Amino acid sequence: MTFLDELTTHRLVAILRADDTSRFTAVGRVLRDSGVRLLEAALTTPGAPEAITELVRELPDVIVGAGSVREPGDVDTAAEAGAAFLVTPTVNPAVLARAEELKLPVLAGAYTPTEIDQAWRLGATAVKLFPAAQAGGVDYVKAVRAPLPDVPLVPTGGVGPQDVRPYLDAGAVAVAVAGPLIGESLRSDQDDRLAIRAWAFVNETTR
Repeated sequence: MTFLDELTTHRLVAILRADDTSRFTAVGRVLRDSGVRLLEAALTTPGAPEAITELVRELPDVIVGAGSVREPGDVDTAAEAGAAFLVTPTVNPAVLARAEELKLPVLAGAYTPTEIDQAWRLGATAVKLFPAAQAGGVDYVKAVRAPLPDVPLVPTGGVGPQDVRPYLDAGAVAVAVAGPLIGESLRSDQDDRLAIRAWAFVNETTR
């Protein structure tokens, strides 16, 4: 399947971002066991490339990507680590061009209709609408999709389990989630609580 197929099939990207990567793999296992199949490891976390390599090795049934990709060099770092996709916080033509050279799909971050259209025209596989809650949530997704119905949108930022189905019903292909899903599990062993939250999110994508 293509990355867009994976997004539209699994409909949930879990974002791993913390002060260190010591629990990335443990959290990844809990998420995998709870039905999550797309993981984004933010390059802003020290040691993220090595963590991506370990996640790819330890969780072969999970699609692991690199987040917070801002420069062409980040694209190379992510590719060398084994990332299957890239996530950017902004629209950087140089990043999208380098990703195209390496044949890596990109979930490009954008906020305004102009940025969303630019990301799509520059070759993004889908557009991460960020920060979605601050932009207006479901109503904003509906408003943007009216003139840009062909652009796959992935709302990110402030997405709780109660928001998943409304976003998907509004036409989003998937959602991406950090804090409301991950909680404090990257800082301390809270695997049971993480599993409960993960099941709640996954259930919303399938009902």
